[in-house]
Amino acid sequence: MAVKISGVLKDGAGKPVQNCTIQLKAKRNSTTVVVNTLASENPDEAGRYSMDVEYGQYSVILLVEGFPPSHAGTITVYEDSRPGTLNDFLGAMTEDDARPEALRRFELMVEEVARNASAVAQNTAAAKKSASDASTSAREAATHATDAAGSARAASTSAGQAASSAQSASSSAGTASTKATEASKSAAAAESSKSAAATSAGAAKTSETNAAASQKSAATSASTATTKASEAAISARDAAASKEAAKSSETNASSSASSAASSATAAGNSAKAAKTSETNARSSETAAGQSASAAAGSKTAAASSASAASTSAGQASASATAAGKSAESAASSASTATTKAGEATEQASAAARSASAAKTSETNAKASETSAESSKTAAASSASSAASSASSASASKDEATRQASAAKGSATTASTKATEAAGSATAAAQSKSTAESAATRAETAAKRAEDIASAVALEDASTTKKGIVQLSSATNSTSETLAATPKAVKAAYDLANGKYTAQDATTAQKGIVQLSSATNSASETLAATSKAVKAANDNANGRVPSARKVNGKALSADITLTPKDIGTLNSTTMSFSGGAGWFKLATVTMPQASSVVSITLIGGAGYNVGSPQQAGISELVLRAGNGNPKGITGALWKRTAVGLTNFAWINTSGDTYDIYVEIGNYATSVNIHWDCTTNASVSIYTSPTHSASKPSGVTGGVVYTMYSSHQKPTPSDIGALPTTGGTISGPLSVTDGITGALKGNADTATKLAAAPKINGVKFDGSADINLTPENIGAFARRATGAYADSDGAVPWNAESGAYNVTRSGDSYILVNFYTGVGSCRTLQMKAHYRNGGLFYRSSRDGYGFEEGWAEVYTSKNLPPESYPVGAPIPWPSDTVPSGYALMQGQTFNKSAYPKLAAAYPSGVIPDMRGWTIKGKPASGRAVLSQEQDGIKSHTHSASASSTDLGTKTTSSFDYGTKSTNNTGAHTHSVSGTAASAGAHTHSITFVSGGTKGAPGSGSPDYSKYSVNTSSAGAHTHSVSGTAASAGAHAHTVGIGAHTHSVAIGSHGHTITVNAAGNAENTVKNIAFNYIVRLA
Repeated sequence: MAVKISGVLKDGAGKPVQNCTIQLKAKRNSTTVVVNTLASENPDEAGRYSMDVEYGQYSVILLVEGFPPSHAGTITVYEDSRPGTLNDFLGAMTEDDARPEALRRFELMVEEVARNASAVAQNTAAAKKSASDASTSAREAATHATDAAGSARAASTSAGQAASSAQSASSSAGTASTKATEASKSAAAAESSKSAAATSAGAAKTSETNAAASQKSAATSASTATTKASEAAISARDAAASKEAAKSSETNASSSASSAASSATAAGNSAKAAKTSETNARSSETAAGQSASAAAGSKTAAASSASAASTSAGQASASATAAGKSAESAASSASTATTKAGEATEQASAAARSASAAKTSETNAKASETSAESSKTAAASSASSAASSASSASASKDEATRQASAAKGSATTASTKATEAAGSATAAAQSKSTAESAATRAETAAKRAEDIASAVALEDASTTKKGIVQLSSATNSTSETLAATPKAVKAAYDLANGKYTAQDATTAQKGIVQLSSATNSASETLAATSKAVKAANDNANGRVPSARKVNGKALSADITLTPKDIGTLNSTTMSFSGGAGWFKLATVTMPQASSVVSITLIGGAGYNVGSPQQAGISELVLRAGNGNPKGITGALWKRTAVGLTNFAWINTSGDTYDIYVEIGNYATSVNIHWDCTTNASVSIYTSPTHSASKPSGVTGGVVYTMYSSHQKPTPSDIGALPTTGGTISGPLSVTDGITGALKGNADTATKLAAAPKINGVKFDGSADINLTPENIGAFARRATGAYADSDGAVPWNAESGAYNVTRSGDSYILVNFYTGVGSCRTLQMKAHYRNGGLFYRSSRDGYGFEEGWAEVYTSKNLPPESYPVGAPIPWPSDTVPSGYALMQGQTFNKSAYPKLAAAYPSGVIPDMRGWTIKGKPASGRAVLSQEQDGIKSHTHSASASSTDLGTKTTSSFDYGTKSTNNTGAHTHSVSGTAASAGAHTHSITFVSGGTKGAPGSGSPDYSKYSVNTSSAGAHTHSVSGTAASAGAHAHTVGIGAHTHSVAIGSHGHTITVNAAGNAENTVKNIAFNYIVRLA
């Protein structure tokens, strides 16, 4: 049958591990599982998993998406394993934990020795074959030696002895091999001995071959035999050491591990010896071949030289003697090996017994643990049964007492009614004492008659004659042969203990009496039968005396009984609606000094299957004071945590008090019982008023917890030592012994045999443990854990505490308050360093956070409605308010002011001094980009008006007569008349626009221009020959006074506009500082 492994997979912070696959890979075959097969389980979102796992051993692998596979460990599921979590199985003790490391190493070495033993066995078989071949060669050598006279006989004898030695050694080797196989799981010393024996056998074969070969071979054989004898002695010492080790193992179980280690060393030697055996076997084969060759040589040598044969015979005799010693040594070695193998077998058995004992101890430990759990359960059950039995016994005792009282009352009533009936029947006015006396005498007479029945030969009494009568206590019998006992007749209830007399009974004396069933007789000499008593009793039962009352109320009229009248409690069903909180349960009136009120709630908060604590009882008891001072006191006796948890009252007036109680959610359809003293009154509100918090002005009561298996006291509550231990200051006396074993003592103990858990953390005493706030359900004084902001910070259902949440560049503190109940189960708050912001968020029911973080605004961090962070604010002062900064181009800490950093990612506040703010144009200009002074690009329509100045007359000026320069002298070589020539003009410079200056002066007040004279000077010459130079002349020009007309006409002018205005474009303004909020 499979074993259930289930639980919740959590990480180190207690968060459920999601998107994880649990794989179980079988490490070995079992009855139902094949090795290397895989089983998988996928936990749900809450990390819950559940697997039905077959018996076997598995490797546990965790596969998380995005991460390489993780090997969590190895678990072993046994047939008797109990269901548990994966952590229980991973932390459980395994077989390897219960076995010493040395023992495991020893077992591995034993396996290695077993493999070596198998190889040795093969080598031994080869050695045997070599020995057989050598024996054949020896016999052939013996035949050749016979032909060579005495040498052959000596060689034959030596060969026979050597063969015997070889056979013995071979037998010893076979025995040692068998013993080594049987002791394959013990120390490897036996293998070493067997190998030594095999080696001795090989040496014997070599000795035999050498004996048949030559003196040199014989000498070699002797030397070899001596060497092997030394090895046998060493092997014997090893065997003795092994024996001592085995004995030590038997004497002290703890030295088994040390012996195993020694055996492990011997195992290594065994492997070496096995290798040596293999080498010796090969040597034996080689020697056998050499022996054949030597035998042939011996034959030739024997045929050629008898003297040499004789000498060889002597030498062979000596060799035979040496071979005999070698054989004895081999036999001794084999015997020692056999003994050592036996001792090793015993040692292996002891080791096996130790391992078995360890396994048994583990099994017993598990059984003891199971038994302890069963005993604990049985003890709890027995305690519960005992409590139930005690309660039942107490109830039975009360019931028996009540029934006895009722029976006594019935008997009293019957006796009284019988007496009354007898008095009525006799119609006599006799007193009650007289009737009792008569009944007493009748009872005494009846008992006396029974006592002397054997002495007096009277017949049975009847209604017509006297005789022996039998007594009866019945009150409903119709028999006329039985006499009434004191129990049936009230008047005879207190009888005297005197003996009967043999006289007739009268009202004055004891004696024999006759029975009568009459109910109307007035006789004083007859005794009433049971029938008469029953008739009187039935008659009485049918009548109600006029003085009778019902629960203290007279039967003079119809009555109405209240629960209090009949000794029961007032009861009603009600519900505490509105959720957990305080409710006005009742109003009580309690006079001082003598009033008591009790209110009992049956049921509790909640009605869930599997929650028996919700079927609880809460008892509230109120008691008035003595009037000095005036008031009441009270106590709530709490049996369960889901019943009434607290109470209080308010004195509304006089002796009247309103009673308030506190209870959890879902306390619906509960039962309320109440009772009070006769001078008090109680009014229960079946639909009590709800208040989420404790009402003001109330007086609180005292709550006492009633301990039970549900609400158990702590050791300190009852002055006991906790299970985790403590100090007993006085002596400890144990009367009936101690169940289980005591290990160590208080002074030397370093580890607990069974490690208990302290708040879920195992503590075995070997080291200190640290309990986290989570372990003890407390709020951590330091960091509860750490999360990354990129992962969504702390989950809504994480443990309450303070967490460090990291993000790129810094971290912030987050406080998580998780109640796990109600509509708002989680409240989280986070804060950044240097008052860098305060935020909160809350969850709803079990849905987690449905809203993002909301910011808490402070005097430093004002709401965004007042002004967005980063917006320039005009401020009419040089004194900057707290939480703000002047905008002067300075840098700021972006981590400290993340909101400001969002507005200015560069980390620099703009310099607003002398700047105005302009809306960002649609042209694509960057935000925060600057623009220098300027005016919009534009053109001007500038023109001068068109004016026609007409013709202007310059001022008149007379230049007088001017003479030109003297020029024109020339000669002519002519003949005839020269053509007309000489016409020319002169250029003269004139000045205009001024009144002073001279021509050519260049004064800036004048304008100069040139004019030409009219052409003149044309003439002809009638010459002959060469004319003398002539023609030099001057001209006189008469300029005279004149004016000039200058036509100006329409034209344009270049207009220069001079600079004007301020250094920048401005409008009327007032200077303010620009500030910005830091956040």
